[in-house]
Amino acid sequence: MNYTNYNPNRRPYNPKSAVKNFTDLEVYQKALECSVFVANEIVKARKAQLSEVELYLSDLIIKNMLPCAMSIPHLIAESHSKRFGESTECLVILDQVMLKCNKMVVYLEQTRDILETGIETARFKEQIDKYFYTRRKVLNLQRVWRKYIIESSKSQFPISK
Repeated sequence: MNYTNYNPNRRPYNPKSAVKNFTDLEVYQKALECSVFVANEIVKARKAQLSEVELYLSDLIIKNMLPCAMSIPHLIAESHSKRFGESTECLVILDQVMLKCNKMVVYLEQTRDILETGIETARFKEQIDKYFYTRRKVLNLQRVWRKYIIESSKSQFPISK
């Protein structure tokens, strides 16, 4: 539904659709896209004929990068499930997601600069930007959930004078 825009310098307001489950979260969708890129493009693009040192570096980077990339969507789903619990465990999990997003930026830069994958530099930049975007959105999500947790705890345990 579009609302009437009385100011021509502003975009029309379109309310976002409701989040019914974790797959509706934009951060989950972006993280999943990035993990698919790592699994499909980078791991498959590793060249077979590498020197011993290059093979060692390639294995080391990919061995650390792949589990990191694959765990981010899982952590988002786990955090979403725990947000209605009594503790702030969901916020700690979102901290882990942000840490892993930062690690993925490092891994992608190392892969781009050290390994010869044959993948264009622009594709790496695009994925790095997606991880930064995901990290920023997770931080915003964490702030909203923290506010919700604080407000719900106040309503459950009102302070009596």
